[in-house]
Amino acid sequence: MLKEQNNIYGTDYKKLVSILEEERKQGKKVVMASGTFDLFHLGHMRMLAEAKKKGDILVVAVKSDKAAALKKEDPPVLNQEIRMETIANCISADYVVLADYDPLRSVPFNFANTPSFEWLNIFTPVVEALKPDIFVHEDNVTIREARKQLFKKYNVESVLNPRTEGISTTDIIDKIKTRLLLKMQQWCKDIVNVGTRNGFHIYC
Repeated sequence: MLKEQNNIYGTDYKKLVSILEEERKQGKKVVMASGTFDLFHLGHMRMLAEAKKKGDILVVAVKSDKAAALKKEDPPVLNQEIRMETIANCISADYVVLADYDPLRSVPFNFANTPSFEWLNIFTPVVEALKPDIFVHEDNVTIREARKQLFKKYNVESVLNPRTEGISTTDIIDKIKTRLLLKMQQWCKDIVNVGTRNGFHIYC
């Protein structure tokens, strides 16, 4: 059973809005960062740490299982509840929300491609409700214009943060799969050798 966290707000944006209003009254700047954060690793940690440096309060928008599945062939290894709790326990994160996808939700912006529609569909409700002062993100040419439109409408400063080279969830999963395939090949060879020594013809 997952532990209840008092800094996780899911899609209850209204409740967090009132909290952020009090933070702003004290002159604090609100920063937002987003991602899937599957199999949390060093690259995620560095990104959140850099995002926190840009202001005083860091709100992390975690993509829902449905939203994350749009980009990948397979759904996340860890479900959205586990991923939100993981981020909530990260020292850089102050508040965690869920960024969900609804194909029937209208997008009040022009979009040039499917990824732009999907990104706007997922993040327009979050940005519209919480209105962060800064949004820290990686560069993505495909959705660059979509981001520009959303940030301009809600007066959000866009700050680029480069990806940590050499590590990603995709790479981690691929390494695990590769090691498993190599072991399976070795097991097959061992079985064939044992069978051959005992006069059996085994094909693997």
